[in-house]
Amino acid sequence: MIKVIGDVMLDYWVEGDSDRVSPEAPVIVFKEKTKNYNLGGAGNLALNLSNLGTYTWLYGAVGKDIAGQKIIEMLQQKNITSCVCQDAEMTTTKSRMVGQNGHHLLRVDREQVYTKTTVEEELLKDLTETDIVLISDYSKGVIQKDTVQKILTKCKNVYVDSKQGFGKYIGAFLVKPNMKEYEVWFGKFNIEIAQSRCEANLWTWLIVTDGENGIHVVSKDSYKHIKGDAIEVSDVSGAGDTVLAIIAHYSQFKDIPNACELANKGAQKVVQRRGVSIVSKTDIEDVIVWTNGVFDILHTGHFELLKFAKQQGNILIVGINSDTSVKKLKGKNRPYNNSVIRKQQLLELPWVDKVVVFKENTPIESIKAIKPDIIVKGGDYTLETTVGNELADVRIFPTVKGFSTSDIVHKVKVNE
Repeated sequence: MIKVIGDVMLDYWVEGDSDRVSPEAPVIVFKEKTKNYNLGGAGNLALNLSNLGTYTWLYGAVGKDIAGQKIIEMLQQKNITSCVCQDAEMTTTKSRMVGQNGHHLLRVDREQVYTKTTVEEELLKDLTETDIVLISDYSKGVIQKDTVQKILTKCKNVYVDSKQGFGKYIGAFLVKPNMKEYEVWFGKFNIEIAQSRCEANLWTWLIVTDGENGIHVVSKDSYKHIKGDAIEVSDVSGAGDTVLAIIAHYSQFKDIPNACELANKGAQKVVQRRGVSIVSKTDIEDVIVWTNGVFDILHTGHFELLKFAKQQGNILIVGINSDTSVKKLKGKNRPYNNSVIRKQQLLELPWVDKVVVFKENTPIESIKAIKPDIIVKGGDYTLETTVGNELADVRIFPTVKGFSTSDIVHKVKVNE
């Protein structure tokens, strides 16, 4: 479990045309076309974590206005457990006006700065020594100095992303500024100075994001530069949240330098997309999906199942019964197409990456060998009846009514 505390805000993304000048004043006329909402600040950090599969709690404050209610509804829709206190009349919002080709034209902010909230009390009540806590500090008042000290006293694994400075975060496990923030704090980046700052501030890790130059991973006695790739950047909004979320998620299984490698990879995918984009596992690593069946005469039901299966990851492996096992399951007149033909037909589909033929009555040995992350089956299966359910996440796709191999064969025979 990871607990996020910080400044929660609502991001508005307003897209439109800006192709003329106002007759009233020398300003651009912006014609609104679409308007979307995103969780911002600590909310975006929590959403990224949740999307990576981490059980996430969010602690923050919003206003009693429409924007605050919208944030609470969005958190519920995303199944993020939250303790978001309505401690003010107004919610912090950022409205971005985006013109043609994704160019940002204007940002309008409404800011709520808190002098006191009830968030601290709720977090400290739930906090345990083994929790990972992420602090998202946008200087809106939720994160007070005494709050930080209480968190650091109770929990060792504290990760920080602060726009306010580093002074109150002495003793944090990990601090993540971007290069611009780092240079405001410490001057021009220098490895030896960065290492000395780690030691002086009792940080285990100092992670400095540097745009297209990648990530600098610093501890008091080590340094690693993870280089960025030459990519076309569309929008950097929320990229810092993406990096911290990936580092925190993967640090549960990997060391920090390796987690930073994955964070660099994920962030580079996200900044190529417009707006605040949420990271997924397929941005970072291969997610293998398995499905299996006879797939004798392909029909719409098969196509929809396979499309759904591919959407669950980025590598789809299809297991098909051997001809011998089909005869055992379906009768001596099956299959209508032998395994060579069935395999070739499946490989010609755009969603299928690999096909394996299994001789056993069930595909359990193939599943054990391939180790998929996800198993997809049709609606005539349940979690309990799916072979391999103890080895991977199971997702059931509703059966497409009116389509089956038996029905197709029956219709052909009737019309002969």
